[in-house]
Amino acid sequence: MAELYYCKISSVNYESGTASVTIQSQENQVIAGVPFLSMFYEMPGIGDTVAAIFEKSDGKIGKGVILGKIFTSGNRPKASGAGIFFKEFPDGASVKYDPSDKSMEIKVDKIVVGEVEYKKATQKG
Repeated sequence: MAELYYCKISSVNYESGTASVTIQSQENQVIAGVPFLSMFYEMPGIGDTVAAIFEKSDGKIGKGVILGKIFTSGNRPKASGAGIFFKEFPDGASVKYDPSDKSMEIKVDKIVVGEVEYKKATQKG
């Protein structure tokens, strides 16, 4: 049977895409080498709170998967709303897409593009 746990990231293996998690509700048990359920590479930081699901048999925690980071009182979304996609990177760079007006805002110091094709350009400032 599988159970959901809220865990803290205690270490990260960037090469293998896994992490060790501490399950505070289970006497601070540490589970090493837990993979992420993800479609892209985005590793959390040490101390981040994540949701994870683990097999549990005879009171012992077995194989599992980290579902992802969760929002907490110290980690609130910086942008929100129906249909909004927002991604902020550790250095403050971000991408925000708003489907209501089909706009994308990219905040970054440098963009490298192989080719640009456009229908209209407006220069501001």
